[in-house]
Amino acid sequence: MALLTHTQGTPKTAAASSLLAAFGLLCFGCGDALVDAQFQGLSLWQVTGNTDTRAAQIEGVDHVRVALFWNPKGERGTHPAELVEQRSASMSTPLGAPFVLNMYQHPGAEHIARTASGLSRGFGIARLLAYLDKDQNGYFSDGDSFVGVLPNRVFAFVPAELPAWASPTSLVMPEGLYPLSLPQRCDVAVTMGTDVANCGVKLGASCKQDSGCGTNGVCLRETDVPWPTGYCVVADTATTTCRPARSSYYGVPKYGLSPIEVKGYYLQVCNQDADCEKPGIRNSGLYVCDLGLRACVPNVGGKLPVGELPALEPFCIDGS
Repeated sequence: MALLTHTQGTPKTAAASSLLAAFGLLCFGCGDALVDAQFQGLSLWQVTGNTDTRAAQIEGVDHVRVALFWNPKGERGTHPAELVEQRSASMSTPLGAPFVLNMYQHPGAEHIARTASGLSRGFGIARLLAYLDKDQNGYFSDGDSFVGVLPNRVFAFVPAELPAWASPTSLVMPEGLYPLSLPQRCDVAVTMGTDVANCGVKLGASCKQDSGCGTNGVCLRETDVPWPTGYCVVADTATTTCRPARSSYYGVPKYGLSPIEVKGYYLQVCNQDADCEKPGIRNSGLYVCDLGLRACVPNVGGKLPVGELPALEPFCIDGS
């Protein structure tokens, strides 16, 4: 897991402040390891995490470099070579060991998504990737190779609140830096629920098996990330007859573990992290409100699988 700490400065809005604290298990950043931290100033964010121990399968390698890579096309495209590294959010880390990373600078103009004519779209979308820095120059260059990606998550940087019409999620994006679960709905048409009683299912409730979620419910335990304590949902399949009205739709990840007949899940709807709290001190903070889906999702993701060329989960349900 990873833990985010906001170490300096005051966010411009209360929304940004809550985002930076609430998404601690997902956000990421660091300073360039080639320069001593004291010359970079105080960090904006600090994150701890670890690479998956499968990284040890890379023959003759004991370190990888991890960094945020921003997509100049915004939400579209899934090839790592199209992305732009943020060198101030990059560091070398031993395989299978914990790391502590600091972000010393906000993303720059080169990291912001742009139109074909070069106009800013008002946001940035980043992936957390691991690569072999074969020439040891401290950044991704010719001859280096990608070997891992944080699954099911991207990071959004929004300098100022973005209206729904300009947002890649089709909803208002608040100011801040925060993770988004993949895939997002974007503007893809989905079958919305109509049952005001939510089909008798308490969405988001803890469970151990399907029977704990009622006749119409399913106990979600794993997609491509774990769902701690289980999570009651209604699955969207060709045979689903009841769909909850008070819910948020989440399409299944392309590279996830969902049954082949499932197209998506109806999740607990939310507006803020507090809506996703589960009873009990040990359960506190396990789920947070995804500001793209407006759904309660797992607050996990700091373990970065490493070992082969990563498959980047598409941003949108339609696979783009």
